[in-house]
This record gives sequence, C-alpha cells and structure tokens, in this order.
Amino acid sequence: MTTETSPDEHQQQEIRLALSEIPSRLEALHFVTADARTPATVPNHQGRDEPTSIFNSYSPHLDNITNIALFHNEDQTPMPSPDEIIISQRGRRRFNNGSSPDSGSTPLRMPFQRTPTKVPLSTSMILRSSPRKRLTMGSTPPEPEPTVMPSPTKPRQRLWRQGLPPAKKLRMIEEGGKPIAQLNEETPLSLLLQGMSQQQLIRLIVGDLVAGDAETELRLRTRLPMPDINPMEEELLHAKRQIFRSLPTSRLCKKTDSSAYSRAALHLNEFKRLLTAHTKQLYDSANWDALLDYVTMAWPILRATPHWDSATHNVTRRQCFKLLACHCLAAVKNGGPLLGMVRLQATDKNLRDWARDFDDIQSCQSALSKAISKGRATL
Repeated sequence: MTTETSPDEHQQQEIRLALSEIPSRLEALHFVTADARTPATVPNHQGRDEPTSIFNSYSPHLDNITNIALFHNEDQTPMPSPDEIIISQRGRRRFNNGSSPDSGSTPLRMPFQRTPTKVPLSTSMILRSSPRKRLTMGSTPPEPEPTVMPSPTKPRQRLWRQGLPPAKKLRMIEEGGKPIAQLNEETPLSLLLQGMSQQQLIRLIVGDLVAGDAETELRLRTRLPMPDINPMEEELLHAKRQIFRSLPTSRLCKKTDSSAYSRAALHLNEFKRLLTAHTKQLYDSANWDALLDYVTMAWPILRATPHWDSATHNVTRRQCFKLLACHCLAAVKNGGPLLGMVRLQATDKNLRDWARDFDDIQSCQSALSKAISKGRATL
C-alpha cells in the first residue's frame, strides 16, 4: 500500500537533504588549488534524477565561500596591490629576523625617512631634504672640495712705481736769486722775523751777526730778555676752560664721577701735553728764572682742575704735579743765588702751600735753603 506525500512534506525532505550535503561540500573546498578563480566543481553524489540543491542555484553565495577558503589557505598568500604596500610602509616598521629570503634586499626604514610616495623607483628625480635626512637615508652626495679664497688683506698702494725714486722737492728759488725778505725793503724787519723758525733765528744771530766776535756777543748778551711766559699761561688757561666746558651742565649729574671723567679725559691729556712742552722748552734753554716763574704760575692753574672721585682718574693730575715739582727742584739747584733773593723767598712760602697738593714737593726745601744761604752770603 503506497502512501502519497503532500507537496509540503516533499519540500521539507529536499531541505533536509541539502543540509546534509553541506559538510561534504565544505570539506571539498579545502582542497581547491590557489590559482582557481572560480569555485571548484563539486562532484554530485546524487543521481541524475535527483532535484538540484539550493547551493547549485545560488552561485554568488558559493563564490564568497570560495574566496574565504582561498584567503585562509596557509600554503599561499595573495599578492598585495601597490596601494596596500604603501599603506603598510606608513605604519610601524616590523623588523625582520632573517626568515624571509629577501630580507637583505629591502632596506630598513629609518626614523627620519620620509613617507614613500607613488613614484617609481627607477625615476631620476632628486628629492630635496636636509643633510641629516640624506645621511640617514644613505644618499649622501659627495662633499664639495673647499675653494681657496683670496686673502682679504688690501694690497698696499705704491706711491710711485717700483724701481723709481721719489720725486725731488722742487726748488722755487732760482739759482743765484735772493729771497723776497731781502728784496722787499718796505716790510718792517720785526714782521719778517716772525716768519722765521727758532733754529733760523739762532743761526742768524750766532752764525752771521756774532760770528765769534766777543764784544758783539757780550753786547747782545746784555740785551737778552727773560723768556715771555704769558703765551704759555694763555694756553694753559684755555686748556683748563676746555676741561670744565666738557663736563655735564645738568644739576642732576655729578661732575666728578666716571662719566664726567670720560668726557674730559681728552682735554686732560692736552693740558698735560702743554705742561710737558713748556717746561721742556725752558729747561733745555737753561732759563732757570723763567722756569721757576712758570712753575709758580702753573701750579694754581693745575690745582683748579677737577679732583675726581676715583683714584685711578687722578693719575694724570698727580703726574702733572710731579712734573712741576721736578722742574722746580732743577731750577733751584741750577739757578741758585742767581735767581734772586726775592724769587727764592717767594718760592719758600709757596712750598708750604704746595705741600697740600703734592707731598714730594718738600724735597725742594733743602735745595732752596742752600740757595738762600748762598745768596745772603754774597750780599
């Protein structure tokens, strides 16, 4: 007795049969080769008359299962695309322990290496980077050879060509001619003598006028005046005014500090230069009376110069006092009683006053006492 099945029961039977074939189909997919791009042909264990299963009619689902199986295959890995290679290089570098056969051919990425771009490796374009990056990337260009620069010193300029002597001074006076001072009789003699130098006047008087004549020399000697120190005094007073003129005029600024000294230092040196030149001129000419009078005149002017707060700034002032004291001693020793009792006694009074400014001036006291005693003995 045959029992007829209903359509619903027939459909459920087909579903059970399809579900029972799933394990066998998955087992067959594991043996698919790597180069297969389409799902492998699974042998049909059913007969020809059996109905087609649900997997045979739904091919996209079967393709996805095949791709999953190919991806999980341990024997063969898929070839990555160029974009995937660049993305993997941008991430953290995984150091290879040497298991890969081509580990030595691929250089490791250093910390300061730039991110790779989609530029072919065979390009000839040189990318700009800092020297430190070039050193780390191993593409250091050859160092340029140092260029030899010429010496920066300026060559000396020659006033004349080498081998030629300098040009001789032109003689404006004709041979055998006379100077205009001898030809021009209208000009006074005193005015013409002002243009002469000191050495010219000495040669004129001693060499031409006296010329070894004792009477003429004695007559001229009795008429020689004492050197005039008034122009020297005017120069010293002018130098002192320049010192005080250089000082700050504001009531808020001190006139004896370091800043004021820096402004007056130049004029102080000029004042010292004038003292040295004047005393040397009188000392070399052996005019002891004029030298002693000059010391008496210059000492108060020197005392009136500023006394600075710092001891180092008063060195120039102290040197000037020492210069005057030395010439005072030289004038008293060499002049002696010839200086006159009036001048010697006036100097004796001045020494007591000058001792407050310079202590070493007392060394002149003994020489002055001897000169005074000799002068009194001759009276």
